[in-house]
Amino acid sequence: MSITLNALLEQRSLHLSLVVEGAPGSLDTPISWVHSSESIDPTPYLEGGELLLLTGLLMPEGDPGEDFRLYVDRLAHCGIRGIGFGVGVHHAAIPEWLVRQCEASDVPLFSVPLEISFIAITKMISRGIADDKQQGFARLYRNQQQLLRSVHTLDPVSTIVSKTAELIGGWVALLNPAGTVTESSHRFLPIEMSALGDALTFSVLGEAKFVAMRGYDIAAFHIASPAGQTLGYLVAGYRGEKGTLDHPLVAQAAALLSLAISSSADASRALGRLRAAMMRQCLEGGAELVRPYASDLWDGMPAEPLTVLRVTGEQEALETAQRLFEPFRKSLAKNMNPAVFGMIESDLWVVVSQSNAAEWVEGLLRDSRVIVGQSSGCIWRDLPRARHEAYQAASEAMTSGMQSLRYGQREGAGSLENMVEPSKMRAFADLKLAPISSLIFNLAVGPHGGRGDGGKAAVQPDDWTEPDGMSLHAVDVLRTWLECRGKAEEVARTLGIHRHTVTKYMAQIAKALSVDISDPQTVAELWFACKFTRFPEKN
Repeated sequence: MSITLNALLEQRSLHLSLVVEGAPGSLDTPISWVHSSESIDPTPYLEGGELLLLTGLLMPEGDPGEDFRLYVDRLAHCGIRGIGFGVGVHHAAIPEWLVRQCEASDVPLFSVPLEISFIAITKMISRGIADDKQQGFARLYRNQQQLLRSVHTLDPVSTIVSKTAELIGGWVALLNPAGTVTESSHRFLPIEMSALGDALTFSVLGEAKFVAMRGYDIAAFHIASPAGQTLGYLVAGYRGEKGTLDHPLVAQAAALLSLAISSSADASRALGRLRAAMMRQCLEGGAELVRPYASDLWDGMPAEPLTVLRVTGEQEALETAQRLFEPFRKSLAKNMNPAVFGMIESDLWVVVSQSNAAEWVEGLLRDSRVIVGQSSGCIWRDLPRARHEAYQAASEAMTSGMQSLRYGQREGAGSLENMVEPSKMRAFADLKLAPISSLIFNLAVGPHGGRGDGGKAAVQPDDWTEPDGMSLHAVDVLRTWLECRGKAEEVARTLGIHRHTVTKYMAQIAKALSVDISDPQTVAELWFACKFTRFPEKN
């Protein structure tokens, strides 16, 4: 603990008496050193923070005169911590004018009895400063040991960042070489990294810069690999004056990060693959097989009831989203149940407790590049069903232009056209109906499929014009048949042809498509195909 004037006054062996208390808190301000001087103006020999000892050898008893009129005022501006006056040497008591000046300038003043030598006070302050340095070294060593233990966690980079912030009592951010924040101790940082400007411009490998901004003491370290490759930048801040931040500790964190970033790439990929495999096992109903490994992979498993989230979007956005769920980032996971997550087939899948699913989704949606599909509530053994719901919800959100959707939230949710991308449905429809795309029925002759049909009049799509009442496109016949639910008489009335002709046309269509039109699945596929197809093209 730093030596202060209060600590000095509490030493009974010194028998010191406080005369002027000074400004509030000044008695608890650390003393940097002690100096003895009888000079009229000792300020040229002071740096600030010292305790001044004197006996008043040159001081008058009554009026201070011109020489001593601003004596205490000059010392106050110099940053003196207090004045110790030795009584009984040249003055029986402290001169009244000196007391009044100390009161006016808020400078502490205390008396030193004749039997106490100044060297005793000097030794006491010297021991206090030495003890403070020893405690500082011990504290630095303990903090360094905690940082070193961070290297051996599953995610050392994230752990080093959060542990450094905890030890310095401030905030820490890790930036990639492009200047983008990749890890941070807090969700919101009090300083925009872009505002640091030149502090993040380094010309020397492993350089460090120190600035004060918006009430924070900030240190920025350039992180380089042993081979000299730029790995990123470590920025740390502490609320206070410049120099109050624990710079040595931040410097060690930067050194550890240079090693951790270099060596953790392979480990991170392996961890990601293991999480993906275990996540897939959970979604397939094998959560109990995964539970023994959950504490190592995700810091535990969330409590039931659960919600499954499917997060899809750009790869970079998904990597950012995945870091949100890292269990080692205590500032984000605090007061929340753990999240089980993993990348499967270019999507991020997450299982969270239903009670805090809204908080996780809110965090995800801050990035406009991701789309989130949410399942309804479930338990662990019901995850296969919830996975299906989350998949459908995300698909429908994509096609409807929404960023997030909960299963069953919208009216008409779950319809096929709302969950399948229109371009994919169009491709399916065109492929399904391609065999009859050129089939046109001439009401005067009958069905024809193209040239080379034995000399019968055939009409190709290139030759097709607006119907003149004597031609029907096969796709239109099929569409009408489906809309009339296969009732030949209703189709005949709609198209204005005989019902037996309808039967013949449908037989021809079924043969061309190689399908059984009495099969319900086939009928459903043909219905969607007719709805989304570009046939017949009428140019």
